[in-house]
Amino acid sequence: MTQSETVQSLIESSKIYQMVTERLDLIENEPLNFESELMELILEFYSNDESELPVEKLRKFSMMQVMYYLQASHKLYISKTLPEIEQSMAHIQRRYYDTPQVLDALVLFFNHYKTHFLEHIRMEERDFFPYLKKLYNAYTGDLSREEVQKLLNNTSIDQFIDDHDAVEDELRHVSTIIHDYSAYESIPLPFKVFLNQVELFEMDLRKHAIIEDHVLVPMAQKIEKELRERF
Repeated sequence: MTQSETVQSLIESSKIYQMVTERLDLIENEPLNFESELMELILEFYSNDESELPVEKLRKFSMMQVMYYLQASHKLYISKTLPEIEQSMAHIQRRYYDTPQVLDALVLFFNHYKTHFLEHIRMEERDFFPYLKKLYNAYTGDLSREEVQKLLNNTSIDQFIDDHDAVEDELRHVSTIIHDYSAYESIPLPFKVFLNQVELFEMDLRKHAIIEDHVLVPMAQKIEKELRERF
């Protein structure tokens, strides 16, 4: 590895570390009791190949702690990640009038994707996460038998999985556009910043979706199954 490659690797590692750890400040539910080992495992996953998700290790933690992490991610995307990308887009559009067609396509797609993405976040915060909280309360005995039966009759994990798949499909298109644009040999610095922001966001969301699909959802499905068998 050359010196420039080593420096670039350190820069990327620093970005990933900041991207993951700054969510700790956004975890509302007892952040001081949030498991440091869970954060270390998530950080390790973000730094490595996607096939190396330590599923079994992550599933030993409380379903609520995994959910709190994902909720903190939503807050980070809305309060920091998306505004920073939009600021870069606005800077490019003000300064450069003759932008390559593929960049224009990326900007248009990003705006379109943002609308769908925010709708998805609102759905999860309004319906999915509250259902998981009630599911957990039912599992720990904090709901009456009637409340548990009503909960299970009205809602199922399966209805949320279908919606999540649609958001992931759209997300994959971001990466395709970025790779198309990387074919250009000379890219002005503001474009590079914008593309780097979008690429990191795409990677972050992909990891976020994997944790949700392969850790949180199976945890919830297991609890839901046990409750349906009991009630």
